[in-house]
Amino acid sequence: MKRFNFRFVILIIFTLVAFYSVAEDEGSNNSIDSNQPIDETKILPDTEGGINGLIVDQTMTVLGRNFYFYFSQKLNEEHENLSINLSVKERPTALSGSIITIFHFNTPIYRTSLSPGLQQAELKADQAVDSISYYLLRWKLDRKFSDKTDLAPDEL
Repeated sequence: MKRFNFRFVILIIFTLVAFYSVAEDEGSNNSIDSNQPIDETKILPDTEGGINGLIVDQTMTVLGRNFYFYFSQKLNEEHENLSINLSVKERPTALSGSIITIFHFNTPIYRTSLSPGLQQAELKADQAVDSISYYLLRWKLDRKFSDKTDLAPDEL
């Protein structure tokens, strides 16, 4: 004779009750069966990639954090409405300080090495902002004049 598993039955009942209560809370306005159109602005963000204008700090040492501080401050001053996300990654080295790389869509767009010294972090950040500004201009022009008939922008 097979033994009946009460835990499994209780789990199923609990799941059905939870599903029924969630469906009841949503109401008839958002139901799939209603003939009302779905408001896509509540579902999808206005931009393609969600949140834009982020500069992600992935540094580990004081040198990297100083570079990130100066870089993000100067880039935000120069480009108030930044429309792309950047990532600043640091790879500490044993002999020469750190290697800083700035990524856009996992593509390295700027790389430099930092030796210990606070003045050098600010100087390298200035150089990075100039290089990133040039990259932004080139990237925007490429997106504007590229053929978008077959592929989405992230597939190009």
